[in-house]
Amino acid sequence: MKIMAKKALVVALILSPLMANTVRADEALLLEKIERLERIIKGQGLVSLLGRVDQLQNEVQRLNGDNESLRHELESMQRRQREMYIDLDQRLSTQMPSSTPPTAIEPADTTLPKVMTDSPVSTTVVEQPNIITPVEPVTSTAQVPDESPVAVENGEAAYQAALQTLRSGQYGQAITALSAFPEQYPNSHYLPNTYYWQGEAQYVLRNFDAAIVAFETVINKFPISSKVADATLKLGFSQYELGQVDVAKATLTKVIENYSNTSAARLAKVRLDRINQQTR
Repeated sequence: MKIMAKKALVVALILSPLMANTVRADEALLLEKIERLERIIKGQGLVSLLGRVDQLQNEVQRLNGDNESLRHELESMQRRQREMYIDLDQRLSTQMPSSTPPTAIEPADTTLPKVMTDSPVSTTVVEQPNIITPVEPVTSTAQVPDESPVAVENGEAAYQAALQTLRSGQYGQAITALSAFPEQYPNSHYLPNTYYWQGEAQYVLRNFDAAIVAFETVINKFPISSKVADATLKLGFSQYELGQVDVAKATLTKVIENYSNTSAARLAKVRLDRINQQTR
């Protein structure tokens, strides 16, 4: 028994280093595998992070492009808005005199002719060759007939007040006043003008649908008005602003053909050339 115990002890002593080496080898292999896994995990995380960075950079570039596009669109809109205001101001300045009513006829000379009386009666006769016409006696209190009823019927004061409101930049109030004018003065010769200036005010406010209705009213209801050429021009402008490019081009071409040698035709050609350049 003692001999066997000794043999077992000797064997254990001999195998212990070998077992220790085996355990250490296994531990080293395990550590190597762990390190390799950590490197793989870290590498994958870095790749994922780089991919995320690229994605964010692309998103930033896209947003910058959108901002640039919006800025360009805003600048274009602001430029068109300025053109609208300038155009309206110029039309008010240059065409307002043509909107005033015709100059009133000067009253006849009120100097009394030489008269003669046969007797102190209430009838006075005018001395003319071979003609004796009885007339009413003229007193010192006679006055020129008041023409204000004609102005009231024509709506001149209301029309001029509405244009003054428009000129001051109060477009909404001007539209209200001009819209009420046809009902208040249905027989006024200012009617085509009121519809035209309604359209101009709506155009400046970018209410292009309402502007088209006003301009078409001038064209269809008042075909011999001097405002028809300008109304057709601004009708084409409004159609273009609504994206009706082909219709707008046809309308502007009509202005050039029907109203040549006018400012409306020149403006129509300028706008038509610009549209053709933008739609190429």
